[in-house]
Amino acid sequence: MAANAPGMASASLAPGLARKVKKVLEIKTETPELLSSLQTLSTFYTDNTPAARRGLRTTIEKRGLAINERFIGAAESVIKALDEVQRSLDALSGSCGAISGVVAATKSSSASLLADTERLARDLEAVERKQGLVAQFLDTYQLTPEEVAALQGEEVSPAFFAALSRVRAIHDNCRQLLRTHHQRAGLELMDLMAAHQESAYERLCRWVQVQCRNIGEYDAPEVEPALQAAVAALRERPVLFKYCAEEVATARHNSLFQRFITALTRGGPGGVPRPIEIHAHDPQRYVNDMLAWVHQALASEREFVVALFGEEASSPEAASEQMADTLSGSDALHTPALLDRIFDSICRPLKLRVEQVLMTSPPTLLAFSLGQLLSFYTGLVARILGPTGQLTATLAACRDMASRVFFEQLRARGDKLRRNPPPPPKDLSPPQQVVETVHHLLEIINAYETAMESRPHPGGASASGAAAASASSAAGGPEELGPVLAAVLDPLAEMCERSAEALTPDAPSRVDEVARLDPTAHRVYLINCLAAVWQVLQHRAAASARSRQVLEAIEAHTAALVGGEVGRLLARCGLAEVVERLRLYQQAQEAEAQVPANDPALALPRLAEALRSFFVLVSSPDALPEFQSVQVPRLRADAVARVCRSLLECYELVYAAIEDPTNGYLEAGGAAAVKHTPAQVRTILGVI
Repeated sequence: MAANAPGMASASLAPGLARKVKKVLEIKTETPELLSSLQTLSTFYTDNTPAARRGLRTTIEKRGLAINERFIGAAESVIKALDEVQRSLDALSGSCGAISGVVAATKSSSASLLADTERLARDLEAVERKQGLVAQFLDTYQLTPEEVAALQGEEVSPAFFAALSRVRAIHDNCRQLLRTHHQRAGLELMDLMAAHQESAYERLCRWVQVQCRNIGEYDAPEVEPALQAAVAALRERPVLFKYCAEEVATARHNSLFQRFITALTRGGPGGVPRPIEIHAHDPQRYVNDMLAWVHQALASEREFVVALFGEEASSPEAASEQMADTLSGSDALHTPALLDRIFDSICRPLKLRVEQVLMTSPPTLLAFSLGQLLSFYTGLVARILGPTGQLTATLAACRDMASRVFFEQLRARGDKLRRNPPPPPKDLSPPQQVVETVHHLLEIINAYETAMESRPHPGGASASGAAAASASSAAGGPEELGPVLAAVLDPLAEMCERSAEALTPDAPSRVDEVARLDPTAHRVYLINCLAAVWQVLQHRAAASARSRQVLEAIEAHTAALVGGEVGRLLARCGLAEVVERLRLYQQAQEAEAQVPANDPALALPRLAEALRSFFVLVSSPDALPEFQSVQVPRLRADAVARVCRSLLECYELVYAAIEDPTNGYLEAGGAAAVKHTPAQVRTILGVI
């Protein structure tokens, strides 16, 4: 019943009131909107009276109406502005409509003009395309007025070379036209460009010839870039290039001759350097100064020619080939050929002066030094001009003449030694002729080694290095020392042999017939003479072969000397025959069974007596030879030691034969009959 109470209450209320109550009860008081409304209401609803509550709705509506009126008042200016904008838009729309009408009318009236404009634009595009093709054609196949003026002007400037290069390019381009259906145009253009080319090349050739004549007046001319470019351009015309090269060669030929004569007779400006001929009294310096001047001039001229013509042989072989091409009539003139023509002017005066020096019969050493000097410069020149050049041939001829004079003097000197062998000195030392000849030979070897040290060596084992070495050899490097040593030492050896004949017992040229000759004097004298030569040659690499020959001869004479002394000592003590017979028995022992003890000459008592006499002999202080006359201490000591070793070997041979049971000496007592053992003899002789 309690549950039905609200329902009954509601039912008792009026329907409108019930809805309002229900609506109020359903209001959610926690919503933000309601809270905000209540908060706003509290700002102007201050009196909570029944009248105020009854007029609340009216109050709220009035407040809302006031707010709206204020809003309308504030927006009135905006509304007026919008109205103004609307009026402007309406006016603009009207203007656009008018313009559109005018445009439509104009378009309809200018349709034909637009069609003509489009057609003309297409025509203009076609014309511009044709204009570009024509401009490209003219740029490819025609010269500009400036280029034509540069080719025909008086001045040879960079513009001239640019125009000439342009002509060559156009000429090459015309060849492409000949491959198309424009052959007539191509031929006409080629003829026109060919005419321009020939005119330009002839003018360029004349200009180069004038410049080359002017260059010939200077000692060390500098090559201007314009001249280099002109010469490079003329290579396209071999005939004109050859004319210019010959002009250069002629100008430098004449200039070089004048400069050489001036250097010989007047010297440099102000007399510095002094004239070369002022040293004509000193042949070595005179020839050296001339050759040095020639070499310096050759280097300067080569630098000039290479700078001008821009080519150079990489090796003497290449230089020789280029020279051969020129001599065979080839149009191309190469650097070696040009230099050869230039230096042809000084070949004769140089050769005459060198020959004058050599015809004065200079001393032997001077002739040899001049030959080496000429050989050195011949090799240097051959590296540049090749072995077939005129200057190379001239220097080679002078070198050969110096060599011929040198060997003629050596032959005359050798003939004099053969004709007049000196008598041996009393101390068996080398005679004065040997000393002088050895000293002379030493000077020659020193000069040769100096020449070898100054000789240029090609670097590396490459092909170019081998070619350079070949060229140097062909041009005549320093003379091989073998023929020189033979020319000096062969007559000297023959003189020593003839001189030593006076020391042999049966020689008809003996100076003292009464005096007793030392049997070793002949060998000792020859050993001393050969040793004097060997001491000079032993440390010289260039004379190593000859040094070995001389040493072998010394060895042969020493062996003979030692053998003779050993034979005489063995004969004095009676061992010579014993040793000889024992050796014969040893050689025949395998073939026949013979016993030496049965030989009366080899009886044990005789052997023991011979060995005793031998020991007594070698024990005496003056019995063994000391070879005091041998002047080289090492050779003297070697000869004495070899004598002692040979004597010891003979003693050991006899002693061993006595101890050998196959010889039959043991039955008679064997080695007991001999008082001294080989060890004691070794000690006495001092053999180690």
